[in-house]
Amino acid sequence: MLSSRVFTSLLAWSTLALVSACTVEPLNMARSNSQLASGNYDASVAQTLATTEVEPVNERTAQQVRNRLLFAMNGGELQPGGRYRISLTVKETTQTLSVQASSLAPTSAQVRVLVDYSLIDKKSGGVIATGQRRALAAYDRTPQSFSNLRAQRDAQDRAAHEVAEQLRLAIAQNIARL
Repeated sequence: MLSSRVFTSLLAWSTLALVSACTVEPLNMARSNSQLASGNYDASVAQTLATTEVEPVNERTAQQVRNRLLFAMNGGELQPGGRYRISLTVKETTQTLSVQASSLAPTSAQVRVLVDYSLIDKKSGGVIATGQRRALAAYDRTPQSFSNLRAQRDAQDRAAHEVAEQLRLAIAQNIARL
């Protein structure tokens, strides 16, 4: 039978070996041996995101998602020479959550924003990565129609902001794997 000192030592070494096998690194780290490098300089994921285009969209909520994503990726200023393009398909639904028993009027609702994205290589036109992200935002309904419209729009904006941040992280992870 092992003594407690030997057991503790073995446990410590096995834990150290297990932890040393893990690799954690920041998404913004420069990579010299990566396909992210363009020209004669190394590009980090943040630099690659700053040069990535996002295709135009038609609907209001989709435009909110696109604008928030662009701002999160490059501060609103697209840098030239990007290698990638992002295509977004945005679907929005509104669902009533509760109804007042006496009048059967809805008292709360939620907006659900669902985004399918594709990361596309601009040179080859091939899809590199795809994914789906979603966000929910609840709001209260009142007997006033303008208040309901404004509350719904605010919920749309909150959900668009949340899903855009999820998209930025997902796309950064996709680029970091290349």
